[in-house]
Amino acid sequence: MPEFEHPAWLYGLALAVLPWWLHGQRRVMWASVGTWPVDAASRWVDMGLRCAASLALAAAALSLAGGYLQGLPIERTGTGAHLAIVLDRSASMADGFAAARQAGEESKSEAAARLLDGFVKERPLDLFGLTLFSTAPMQVLGLSSDHEAVRAALRAAATPGIGLTNVAAGLALALAQFGEQPHTGSRVILFVSDGAAQIEPRAQIKLRRLFEEYRVQLYWVYLRSPGSNSPTRPPDPQAGADVAPEYHLHTFFQDLGTPYRLYEADNPQALAAAISDVSRLQNLPLRYLQAQPRRNLAPWCDAIALSCALLLLLARSLEIERWQRG
Repeated sequence: MPEFEHPAWLYGLALAVLPWWLHGQRRVMWASVGTWPVDAASRWVDMGLRCAASLALAAAALSLAGGYLQGLPIERTGTGAHLAIVLDRSASMADGFAAARQAGEESKSEAAARLLDGFVKERPLDLFGLTLFSTAPMQVLGLSSDHEAVRAALRAAATPGIGLTNVAAGLALALAQFGEQPHTGSRVILFVSDGAAQIEPRAQIKLRRLFEEYRVQLYWVYLRSPGSNSPTRPPDPQAGADVAPEYHLHTFFQDLGTPYRLYEADNPQALAAAISDVSRLQNLPLRYLQAQPRRNLAPWCDAIALSCALLLLLARSLEIERWQRG
């Protein structure tokens, strides 16, 4: 059913009955019309012109009302995955992989954005979402098949970030996207970060519940800086719980009960290899609804109104003003 942006203009449809009351044609005086023979062709022409006038008025009213047909979602079927990218936007991502960023060297955020852009381009059948986080998370795009929008968002994410690393909030926001999607295909969180942070017990419980409920796999691409600790290396037991947060985060991920894999990258080449390995995910049947744009009916109404108006103008130009004596 059509919908309308300005339904008040629909009252103008009442004007479509005017041509049946007022013909609008020139009157030519004749002594006795009753002496004329019955002219069926003229009656049909008169009916046609009245119909054209009514149609022109109705089409103009519908055009002004802004009629359109709402695009219905179309179910698409393919193979691929639902991939939610969770990208660190803390201030340290503006540094290079070396201890001090050299002139012309890519920052970690630039390298990650460039490689993830290629990753999205190479997987045309996947649905991608993008969540950025630092001190607070921000969902840039929900799971979508609009890869151009995802790639544009990734390129914008290459700019320097600010703030600290709030891992729990970023992961929770990304996981919430899967609650709105049917469970088809692989579900993956691709977590790209150069740091870690302690997750408080309440947030741990929430993340465990979300990972279990949505059955999501987790891939952590850890961007190491020179001198940083590996997430797989246990800290000194005497150092306290606040030391080596990346190790404690890695341990927490291992205990989630969901498929989990860690990648460590200390240079752009290692990062590219990690993303390439993630790209070899198992492709399961994937069903999703693709929204279709709405169809604007105003141009069609304008064309109909214009055609009818031109027909009426043509008929007007062919009318006679007075009878010619033969």
